[in-house]
Amino acid sequence: MISLLTLLFGVITPIVQNLPWSPSHQLQIRYSGGQWMTPGMELDIRETSLIPEIRSMNLQCNKKYMILFIDLDAIIPGTRTQSVILHWYQPNLMIDCTKPSPPSTITPGQGHGDKHGPAASYIAPRAPPNTHHRYVYLLFSQPPAYQYPECFSHVFPETVSARAGFDIREFVQAAGLDPPIAMNYFIGRHEPAEGETTSMPQSATTTSFRSVDCPTRTAGLVP
Repeated sequence: MISLLTLLFGVITPIVQNLPWSPSHQLQIRYSGGQWMTPGMELDIRETSLIPEIRSMNLQCNKKYMILFIDLDAIIPGTRTQSVILHWYQPNLMIDCTKPSPPSTITPGQGHGDKHGPAASYIAPRAPPNTHHRYVYLLFSQPPAYQYPECFSHVFPETVSARAGFDIREFVQAAGLDPPIAMNYFIGRHEPAEGETTSMPQSATTTSFRSVDCPTRTAGLVP
């Protein structure tokens, strides 16, 4: 898993610095009608239109979790700027403790108060035709006194301008989170359908994060 993280976050992706952690849990993802995802498998983005089923092992019944779903390879429309785009932020996840045997399904629990912020609703992958993007799921333990960082309140609309430039490290630090406990990712491909207009994908020349002014907080990721 260390080699996977180095590949994903260090060597090929200069926009995301290497995360100094080793996942302690397995994150299982399955889209409707598909199979359980193995890290790095390819999926047609037309199979990812709905929120997937999520489950994991060895999570606690009395704890809450949150998930981030991001695209590492987005090119901002009309530019040659590469940017991380947030596709989904969901707090207050809990495991289904009514099922006696693991793995346990993870679903939104109670307590969607203002301090946790609303969920940033799921946006399906939108890789342009003839491209392959890396889409990553990260699962975090949600602290008992968690409060959503107001400096990231811009992410809730379902628009490119709201979701582009999402800085994972900055969010983790601003939210006071420990490193993620589990991850999974897939390569989303968009093979053009018959009659679909296509063009050659742009090559990125620069990378960009959105500038946010967040107060300094203790976080699990080291600088």
